[in-house]
Amino acid sequence: MKLYLVHHAHALTVKEDPKRPLSEQGRAEADRVGTLMKAVGAAPERFLHSDKLRTQETAERIAAILGLDANVAQAKYGTGEGDDLHTFMEDIEHGGDLLIAGHVDHLTRAAARLVGGDESRMGVEFKPGTGTIFCLEGSGARWAVVWGWRQEQMIA
Repeated sequence: MKLYLVHHAHALTVKEDPKRPLSEQGRAEADRVGTLMKAVGAAPERFLHSDKLRTQETAERIAAILGLDANVAQAKYGTGEGDDLHTFMEDIEHGGDLLIAGHVDHLTRAAARLVGGDESRMGVEFKPGTGTIFCLEGSGARWAVVWGWRQEQMIA
């Protein structure tokens, strides 16, 4: 199984819009992630996002570029800072490639737990608010980071 962990793209500030949708820059970042994923042949069966508009829009834009926009849904568990990883771990055990658009703390802890067995030992580093993506592959207790990209690597 492949697991794509995506930190949401750049969003407007609370002062600009309390709902914090993606900015023009963020829409371009999410589109670049989708284009990269298409280029490498990624085709997640499911796209999940947190309850925040910026993660929803990030997942939807990526899915649309991949032609998989019918597969986007809000996660039924917490994906924020300090949220328990138990339900997320159970969810990925069901198999099928998955993309989750979320937030730094949750994504970093999930990657650390999968790859190193300990969510407190950071194994990957997301650059907040830029659409950073990491692809992990594995199952059960055997996971590895296959690749990762930050926006500065994608800008031509």
